[in-house]
Amino acid sequence: MAYQVYFQTLGCKVNSYETAAIGKLLAEKGFEETSDAANADVYVINTCAVTGEADRKSRQMIRRAKRIAPNAVVVAMGCHTQMCRDEEGADIVVGTDDRPSLIPLLLEKLNMRGEVSDEDLDAGTRFFEYGSVPYQENTRAVVKIEDGCNNFCTYCIIPYARGRVRSRSREAVLSEISGMAEKGYREFVVTGIHLCSFEKELGRDSIALGELLDQIAAIKGVERIRLGSLEPSCMTPELILMLKNNPAICPHFHLSLQSGSDTVLKRMNRKYDTDLFRRVVADLKSAFPNASFTTDMICGFPGETDEEHKESCAFAEEIGFTHIHVFPFSPREGTKAWDMDGQVDGNRKSVRTAELREISDRMETARAESFIGKEVEVLVERILEDGSFEGYCREYVRVIATSDEKVQPGDILTGMITSSSEFDVLGSGFSKKTVNS
Repeated sequence: MAYQVYFQTLGCKVNSYETAAIGKLLAEKGFEETSDAANADVYVINTCAVTGEADRKSRQMIRRAKRIAPNAVVVAMGCHTQMCRDEEGADIVVGTDDRPSLIPLLLEKLNMRGEVSDEDLDAGTRFFEYGSVPYQENTRAVVKIEDGCNNFCTYCIIPYARGRVRSRSREAVLSEISGMAEKGYREFVVTGIHLCSFEKELGRDSIALGELLDQIAAIKGVERIRLGSLEPSCMTPELILMLKNNPAICPHFHLSLQSGSDTVLKRMNRKYDTDLFRRVVADLKSAFPNASFTTDMICGFPGETDEEHKESCAFAEEIGFTHIHVFPFSPREGTKAWDMDGQVDGNRKSVRTAELREISDRMETARAESFIGKEVEVLVERILEDGSFEGYCREYVRVIATSDEKVQPGDILTGMITSSSEFDVLGSGFSKKTVNS
C-alpha cells in the first residue's frame, strides 16, 4: 500500500508551486496525496518567513502537525526553516538551499530504497529544476522561472532565506508551458521571487524577461500571459515596448511600491523613488491604456511619521491602484530594519493600515465601475449554480456574467459589462472567442 502524504502551504505562489513540485517528485516514488491529515504517513509543511506573523504561523503549524497526525513523519521545508533549522515537532527540516535532500531523507526515514535523481544538486547556487509541475489555479497555470533576490531591502528576509538570483533554463520553461498548453491551459502566470532578474546571473538585464515572454507567446495554444510581481526599477522603456508588442501580455501589472514616501523608500533601501514609479506607470498606461495596477505597501516602517504616512496615502490615490495588499511593518530578525530607531507602536500601525485599506477598497470599487459599458474578454474559471459563470478579464477584474451558449471552465468569452457590484463587474450575452490554435 502506498504511503499517504498531506501538504500544508503558507505564503506566495512560488511556495504553492514548489509544494506541487515536491508532490510530483513524491508521486514518482509511489506516494499518494491525501486530504486526510490525521491518517497521513507523511505531513509536509511548506513554511513562509516574509513577515513575523508568517513565522509565527509556520511554527504553529509545525507543532500542530504532530498532534493532528501523531504517526506521521513531519517534514518542514521552505523559507522559515531556512532561517530556523531547530524547529520542534519536525522529523525532517530542510530550507531552500537544501531542498534536493528532502526526498532521500524522507525515503531513508521510511526505510525505503531506490535511486533518487538530482540528490547532489546544489539548489543554493543553481536553479533546482523540478521538471513540469502540475500546479495551476483553476484554469490558469503558474510557472516559476526564477528564484532568489539580490536587493537586500532593509526590511526583507527573503534574500537570506532564498539566496541569490538564479534562473531556470529557457528550454525547461518553454517545455513546461508547451505541455500545459497541450492540456488545454490558455493563461500562464509567470512568477519568481524577483521576476525581472531572470538571467541576471548571466549578465543579462530585464530584456531577457521580454525575450522569454515573446518565446512563450509563440507557443501554440497560449492566449494569455500574466506577470507576477515586478520591480519598478527594472521596468525600462525597452522592456515596456516589448510587453506592448506581445499580444498575449495581460494589461495587469503588480508593481511593488512598499511606500509612497521617498524618505521611507530610502530607509527601506528600495532602488527607486516616487518619480521613477510615476514614470513607469505613465509608460505602462501609454502602452496599455486600460491597464490595471496592483501593489504591496507597508505601514509603520521604522521612523515613519504622520506626514510620511499621508504622503504614502496620497501617492497611492494618485496612481489609482486596483488593489493594494497592505501590511503593517513586521520586524524580521537578521534584517537592518530589525533594530532601526523609531519603531512605530502597534496601535499606530493598525490605524495606518486600516486607513490605507479603506483607500484601496474605494479605488477598487471605482475601478469596477469604470468598466461599465466596456467590452471585456473573460477566461471562465467556474460555473455558478444559477448558470452564470465567473472568471477574470485580461485586466484582472472578476467578471460574473451569462451567455446564451454552453460554457465550461477554460472557455474564453467576450461581452459587455452592464453593471458593477463592489469589486466585481457584471455582464450578459457573452459569446465564445476563437482561441489561438
